[in-house]
Amino acid sequence: MKTLFYPKLAWDGIRKNKRMVFPYILTCISMISMFYILIFLSSPGTVALLPRGGVTAVLIMTLGSYVIAIFSVIFLYYTNSFLIRRRASEFGLYNVLGMGKGNLIKIVTLESLITAAISIFFGLFVGIALSKLAELGLLKIIGGTINYKVRIDAVCVKNTVLFYLAIFVVIWLASVIKVGRSSTVSLLKSDKAGEKAPKANWLLGILGLGILGAAYYMAVSIKNPISAILMFFFAVVMVIIATYILMIAGSVLFCRILQKNKKYYYNPRHFVSVSSMVYRMKRNGAGLASIAIIATMVLVMISSASCLWFGTKDMLNKRYPGDINLTVRFAKSELLDEENLDAFRKIVEDYSVANNSEIEIVMDTPYAEITGIGSKNSVDFGHDFRDTIAVNKLRDVCFIPLAVYNRQTGQDITLNAGEALAFATGCSVDYDTYELILGDRTKSYRLLDADGKKFYADNYMKDLIPQVTLVIPDLNATSMIFGEEQPDGRRLMSYTWRYCFNVTETSMDKVDYANGLTNAITGTMKDNPANDGFYTVYTEEREYEGVDFIASNGSLFFIGIVLSAVFILAAVLIIYYKQISEGYEDSKRFEVMRKVGMTKREIKKSINSQLLVVFFIPLIFAGLHLAFAFPMIGKVLALFGLFNTNFFMITTVISYAVFAVFYSFVYKVTSNVYYNIVSEAK
Repeated sequence: MKTLFYPKLAWDGIRKNKRMVFPYILTCISMISMFYILIFLSSPGTVALLPRGGVTAVLIMTLGSYVIAIFSVIFLYYTNSFLIRRRASEFGLYNVLGMGKGNLIKIVTLESLITAAISIFFGLFVGIALSKLAELGLLKIIGGTINYKVRIDAVCVKNTVLFYLAIFVVIWLASVIKVGRSSTVSLLKSDKAGEKAPKANWLLGILGLGILGAAYYMAVSIKNPISAILMFFFAVVMVIIATYILMIAGSVLFCRILQKNKKYYYNPRHFVSVSSMVYRMKRNGAGLASIAIIATMVLVMISSASCLWFGTKDMLNKRYPGDINLTVRFAKSELLDEENLDAFRKIVEDYSVANNSEIEIVMDTPYAEITGIGSKNSVDFGHDFRDTIAVNKLRDVCFIPLAVYNRQTGQDITLNAGEALAFATGCSVDYDTYELILGDRTKSYRLLDADGKKFYADNYMKDLIPQVTLVIPDLNATSMIFGEEQPDGRRLMSYTWRYCFNVTETSMDKVDYANGLTNAITGTMKDNPANDGFYTVYTEEREYEGVDFIASNGSLFFIGIVLSAVFILAAVLIIYYKQISEGYEDSKRFEVMRKVGMTKREIKKSINSQLLVVFFIPLIFAGLHLAFAFPMIGKVLALFGLFNTNFFMITTVISYAVFAVFYSFVYKVTSNVYYNIVSEAK
């Protein structure tokens, strides 16, 4: 009987506190199962089923498992600390009844063992049960070999068990230290902690607003995608710090302001809720901040991942205008002349005829390109970009021969020497002249009106960094100034011909078509002494290249769903525990108010008033964070090839609306938990 005394006491402790312990165990089970599924999807057995581009998917799954691992350590430790704090008075009572610290540690140890055993067993059970479904889902999204054979990966099982055993050991040690170091009095009075009314700290509030304002300004002012990816981490850290400061210091200030509003405060619906909130906001502000940050993370992940996945087709069409995309890069500007390009065009036509194919031209554009540091109406090319960090000042300058522009726009414009038509994205060309500088050499163009007919040669590049397109009468004259080889062997200016076309009829596989065309061009042009060694050619087939897009975007979409589910679960648990802790704290206050005449209906109204104020603050903060982060996230997505801002905006709005509905549902359910605790108070 004595042998089973402590195990029975430990199990009774879990059972009697099921309202708090069971959600914690459910969270452990969910995180363990998610972790197993992600490492299962990056295991050799799954890799063998993935298509070309599967390496990207494996990398994303692996990174996702790291995120789950780090989050598990932080969140489970945080949640267990809450449970120990809520049960401290129970341990204090055991201490008063004669149990020493050693006896209490035995109970804590057995409870930790039971919790760990249940969590790991059912976590693995759920993970193994769902792993095949997750594998099929991933293969369905990105393509691959469908295999319905169910398998259990022993290595994944072992790694999952060892990792979460380590987490539970750390949690157990923290619990033992907490109970062992606490006195009987401190344990018994733990639920009274934090009762001293905090003071409103204007300085911290102003500091939080300043940091948040700086982060918002950084997010909306960045124009360059390369700068956005570099500054994204700093902006995120600043937003997190500012949110915690504002929630902790600002929430107290907010409650004080409500108290000063006599018409609002001295109202049965608001009096109890505001007076109780003001005592708790210093501590609970951190919980609200955590909810706001998690909500923002979920919204950013799900909107970005969804946009990338559903925008894959648009991304492919942007990056690869035709079924077959031929790119030829020359070492000399003279090779961009029409006579030489006609030779390449003839090879394509002859190859098409020889293979009984018909083609439709989508793009036929020769251009020169050079990158420098922009400043108002000038660009300086004398910088070594391997050493510069001025990425926000980068300018891409694209030169189009006038004959090409007239042919493709149907115009008949004439330009004198030193004149140019100018178009720009991401910067301004609203100047009379435009200067190009390289050391002591300068080329100045007088800009003419182009009648609004814009023309961009390198459509992909113009969406990454600010681009100026200059239509000039003589490309060779400009090349003589900026196209020469530099002392360190670099060539600043590149010469490119883009020839993209759709294959409307062919009996060949398009990948074979593209490879055969490359060989045909290489074989024909190698006998031309004028071109030997002065060009490189490669072809890209849109469907083949799209496999990598689908693999990366599909994997990001999949991992976005998984991580969003984990973070949403964490947010729900924080809200749930917040309601429970506040319910127990407020039960005595509402009991007093009930004795002085407050009805159940008035109590319900007071509760709704409090929860509406408190629990929708994180949702509002998440919406603000998302709105101001939108431009920066859009720039980051541009690096992945997504330039459709309107589509991203629609996806973001829909994501926020769906999350708001879900958040409202959680609020409704957890508010009932709070009300039941308060109503049951004796």
